[in-house]
Amino acid sequence: MMLRNFLVIVLLSILSSSVFALERKVFCVWDPVGRNGPVMAFYSDLIPKAQAWGLSIRFIAYTDERVAAKDFKKGRCEAVLLTSILARQFVKFGGTMDAIGAINSQKGLELALATLARPRAGELMTEGNYEVVATFPIGSMYAFVRDRSVNTIDAFAGKKLAILNGDPQMQKFADLASASQFNVTLASFAGQFNNGDVDIVIMPALAYNTFELYKGLGSKGGIIDYRLYYGMLQTIAKRDEFPAIRNKNGKEESFGHVMRRYILTRMKEMKKMVSDAQEEIPKRYWIETNQFVKDDIDHFSKRVRTALRDDDVNHPDALKLFWKIRCRLDRSRGECKEPPSVKKDRREKTKSVKKVVKKKSKQSDVKKQQRLAQNKLEKNRLEEKRKQETNLAQQRMEQEKLAKQKAEQKLLKQKLEQERLEQQKLKQKQQEQAKLLEQERLEREKIELELEREKKEREKLEQQLEEQKQEKSSWWPF
Repeated sequence: MMLRNFLVIVLLSILSSSVFALERKVFCVWDPVGRNGPVMAFYSDLIPKAQAWGLSIRFIAYTDERVAAKDFKKGRCEAVLLTSILARQFVKFGGTMDAIGAINSQKGLELALATLARPRAGELMTEGNYEVVATFPIGSMYAFVRDRSVNTIDAFAGKKLAILNGDPQMQKFADLASASQFNVTLASFAGQFNNGDVDIVIMPALAYNTFELYKGLGSKGGIIDYRLYYGMLQTIAKRDEFPAIRNKNGKEESFGHVMRRYILTRMKEMKKMVSDAQEEIPKRYWIETNQFVKDDIDHFSKRVRTALRDDDVNHPDALKLFWKIRCRLDRSRGECKEPPSVKKDRREKTKSVKKVVKKKSKQSDVKKQQRLAQNKLEKNRLEEKRKQETNLAQQRMEQEKLAKQKAEQKLLKQKLEQERLEQQKLKQKQQEQAKLLEQERLEREKIELELEREKKEREKLEQQLEEQKQEKSSWWPF
């Protein structure tokens, strides 16, 4: 008995010491629904995993990611989960993962995440004391439009485009597309789109039901079926707050590397969640795009990417990595002929300018002129192709409009003819009724005349009988 009690005490002491040995960490997690939302449910699998790493993790749910970011900065949590829009302020390389057109396929996405999960890539995902320890792709980002005629980049001109949390990418997108900027938050954008305050929002398929965007689409709206970029949720951690984790082989690994590797094991679940969300959207809402529109969107996306690179928003090394992935998967792409230029740091650029004392050779000038001429020809070709496509689209619209007008005129003519026939039928019926009434009147008059004639004959007969009676009485003495 004493031996059993001793063993129980020893076991409890071991368990209690293991519990207290866990380092407690707080994660500020943005979830649009709150504590019972899909993000919290998906991420909750981390809690038991982290215990094996010696960590006791507690989640605090936020419905406003701006508040979550502020609390993270104030030290109220050691890690925070945000959209890449707000995550960019902590690690620019990680925030560039949602650069428009940078990752353009599911294979490219999986290859990018696998590449950045390697130990050597850890430095790319860090900036100072901040590190991107997890990236959750939430699916392709599509343009939700209230008017289906807004189905090309040119059609965005003059429309009100939602700018979520001051997203610099959407600001640049609106500027280059000549669209009007309309600032929104994750708490307000759905209501403003559904009420008609905003014409266009860029959202993943998951937002269709979560934010009830079908109310804004109504019967005239739609979703352009070409991916602009992949939406990302990212977990940013403070590096000095997390200890190294010993793996099965006894080797120490950083918390960020272990987390990024763990996220790869959840890719199938994320992919299914996104696929299910897309299947929930009725087919009638998808706006099909032809190859010309897709090429135009790709060309426009490159303009936005490079402009943001030059504005020090997009990380040039990240853009170059994603370019390599795109060209590795499809070497026939026109952009794969030469690598993208990488903008130098301003100080390095200043130094290099000071060192340049010789003029460029004539050969380089000729190559530059040839390149400029080639670019100009390519630009003119694209402009001509765009004009032709626009003209064809206008002609189709005019033809459809004329066909619609003819159909409406035909329907109107048929309706008028039907009304005329009904009126004619009614008139004929009225004439028949009048004829019947006239016949009845004539019959009645005929009957009256016959009765009158019979009356006269009866009176005449009575008179004759009376006369005969009188004559008889005159010669009959008795």
